Amino acid sequence: MNLFRQRKKNQLKKIVAIGLSTLAVSSLGYANEVVDEYELDTVVVTAQRYEKKDIDVAASTDVYTAEDLHRTGARNVQQSLSMATGLVYEAKGPGGVTNSTMTSKIIIRGVEKGTLVLINGTPLNLRGLYNLEDIPLESIERIEVVKGGGSVLYGSEATGGVINIITKKSSKGVSRTSISTGFGNYGQENYNLNVQENKVGFSYTYDKWGEVNGVSQTQDTKNRTMETNCNSSEKNNFTLNYSFDDKWDMVYMHDEALNRRSTSFADGWEDLSGTDQIQRRHKFTKDFLQFNYKSDDVTGNVFYNANSLDSTAYTFYTTAGKKNKVPTLSTNTLEKNRTSGFDIQKVWEQENGKILFGTTYQNEVYKPNLRSSADKNRSRNNFSVYGQWETELNDSDTFTLSGRESWTTGADEDKNFNNFSAQGQFLHKINEDESIYASIGQSFVMPTFGQMYSKEGSIVIGNADLRPQTGMHYELGWKKNHEDHKWRVALFNYTIKDNISSSAQKVGSETWYYYMNEDLRNTGIELSAEVKENNGWSYNYGVVYNNPESKFSTDKPGAKTYWDRNYGRWQLNGGVTYQKEQWTASLMMNYLADRVITPSSEHSYKVKPYLLANLNVDYQVDDESTLSLSVENLFNRKDIISHASETFATPTNYMLKYKRTF
Repeated sequence: MNLFRQRKKNQLKKIVAIGLSTLAVSSLGYANEVVDEYELDTVVVTAQRYEKKDIDVAASTDVYTAEDLHRTGARNVQQSLSMATGLVYEAKGPGGVTNSTMTSKIIIRGVEKGTLVLINGTPLNLRGLYNLEDIPLESIERIEVVKGGGSVLYGSEATGGVINIITKKSSKGVSRTSISTGFGNYGQENYNLNVQENKVGFSYTYDKWGEVNGVSQTQDTKNRTMETNCNSSEKNNFTLNYSFDDKWDMVYMHDEALNRRSTSFADGWEDLSGTDQIQRRHKFTKDFLQFNYKSDDVTGNVFYNANSLDSTAYTFYTTAGKKNKVPTLSTNTLEKNRTSGFDIQKVWEQENGKILFGTTYQNEVYKPNLRSSADKNRSRNNFSVYGQWETELNDSDTFTLSGRESWTTGADEDKNFNNFSAQGQFLHKINEDESIYASIGQSFVMPTFGQMYSKEGSIVIGNADLRPQTGMHYELGWKKNHEDHKWRVALFNYTIKDNISSSAQKVGSETWYYYMNEDLRNTGIELSAEVKENNGWSYNYGVVYNNPESKFSTDKPGAKTYWDRNYGRWQLNGGVTYQKEQWTASLMMNYLADRVITPSSEHSYKVKPYLLANLNVDYQVDDESTLSLSVENLFNRKDIISHASETFATPTNYMLKYKRTF
C-alpha cells in the first residue's frame, strides 16, 4: 500500500510539474481576461453597522471581493488574508492547519487575541478560536476588515479589529453550477461543487494535504532537536443558503477537519533520529446556523454556533529518549463549545444624521472534557445593548458617538462581568473624494471559558481569576480616491490593561502554559495604495511601522516585570496583477522585518525577517472553463512565521486546478 501511494505521489508530482512549467512560461508573454473592476467608493457595512462609502467612514477599512481573494492563490479564508496590510498571519501547519488549541490566527495591530470574526455579522469565535482555515473561498462573496478597537459596536474580543465574512446569497431566477478539481505536491487534493438554483444554493469542498515534515522544531539543553511533522490533513465543508423572500434568508455551514501530526527525534539523537516520540490526532467539527432579516431600517439575526475538538495522543518514547513498554495514551479529550442567541438593530433616519439602537443575547456553553467526570460543564448568558448617534454638523463635518453596555449572568462561582464602552468619531470631507478623520474609543474582552478552566493533557492550565481586559484606542486617518487610484494613511495608538495571554514554563521535560493577564501597548502608522492602469496592470501595496510591546502584571509563574517587544516592527506587502486576453497573472508578497520571538517567560530575541510570496495564474480556456495554477512560498524560504516558537512556513507547494461552469 505504501509503495502504491509513493508511485501515485510521484506521478502526481510529474503531472503538476509539467503544468507548472507550461503555465509559468506562457504567463511571461500573456495575461488573463479582464476581471471585474473594483469600485473605489466601496460600500462598507461592518464599520458602522449600516451601509456607508469607505471614504465616509472614520476607521481604517479594507474590502476584499471574491476576485481579490482568488488572486491570492489561497484556498481558504485564513490564507487569503495573509497578504493584507496590517494583518500578521500565523499558522501551525500547511494550509493554516491547526494543532489542537494552538490555532492559526490573524493578528491585527499586534493584538494576538483581539480579532473578532463574524459571518454575516454574527460572531464566529468560540472560546477565542475561529478556525478560518476551515472556510473555503468558494462560498464567500466578500470580506470586510475593520482595524482598530471594535468592541463598542460588536462586543468582546474586537480589540485589534473585526473581520466580517459575507457569504454568497441565492437569488430568484439565478441558476448556475460549477465544479472544480485540483492536485498538487505534498499529496494535495481539492474538489468543489457549487450549485445555485433560484432561491437555493449549496457548496461542498474537500481539501487534503499529505505529509509535510519539519513544521516546527525545539532543542533541549544538549542541543538535540525535536521536530513536529504534519502527517496528514483533511477538511470537508458544506454550505447551504436559502432566500425565503427579499427580507429573510438562512445560512448553514458544516465543517470537519481531521489533522494528524507527530513529534519525532531529529538532529543529535543518533539511532533515534526520524523515530516518532508522540503521535497526535485532532478532529474538529463545527456547525453554524443563521437566520437573517433585513429591511430598510431593521436588521437582525438568530444564530446557533457549535464545535467540538476530539484529541488523542499516544506517547512511544519519553522526551529523554527512553522507550515506553507499551504506547501510553497521554491525551484523550472531547471538548464541546456552543453559543446561541440573537442580534437585532433599528436605524432611524434623521434630518441631519442617523440614530442606531440594538441589543444582543448570547447563551454560552463549555464542556471541557466529556471523557472525564471530574471536569465541570460551564455556562453563562451574555447581554448587550448598544447605540450610535451620527450627526452632520455641516456639509463637510460628521460626528458619531457610540456606546455599549455588556453584562453576564448565570456564571459559576459568580464569575460574571460587566462593562460599558464608548467611542467618538469625527470625519471631515475635504471634497467628495478625500477625507480626514479622528477616532477615540474603548475596548474590552471577557475571559473565555477555555482560558479560565481548560486542562488540555495537564499542560494548558486555565486561570479562573483572569480579569477582563480593557483598552483605549486612538486613531487619525486620511483617505483619498483619484480616478483609478486609492490612498489610505492611518496613525494609531492603543494601551490595553490586563491583556489575556499565556506564559510558558518548563515542568520537567514538558512545557506547561498558564493563562494570565498582562499589559499591552502599541503605536504605529499604516500606508496603503491601490492603482489600476489602463494597460492591464494593477497594483496594491502597503507599509506598516509599529512597536507592539507587552508587560506581565501578575505574580503568576513566568510573569515579566519589563516591557518586551512582540512580532515585527516593519511590514511591507504588495501585489501586482497583469491581464491580457485569456490570461491573468498575480504575484502577492508579504515581508515582516525587525522581528523578535517572544517565548513568554523569557526576554524576546531577534529573528530574521520572513518573506511570503504567492503566485496565481489563470487561463480562460473558454466561456465555461478555467485552468489555474497557484504557487505558495514561491522562493521556498524556511522562515519562522510564529512569534512564540520556531514554526516554519510551508515549503514551496503548488496546485493545478480546473474549473468548469454550467
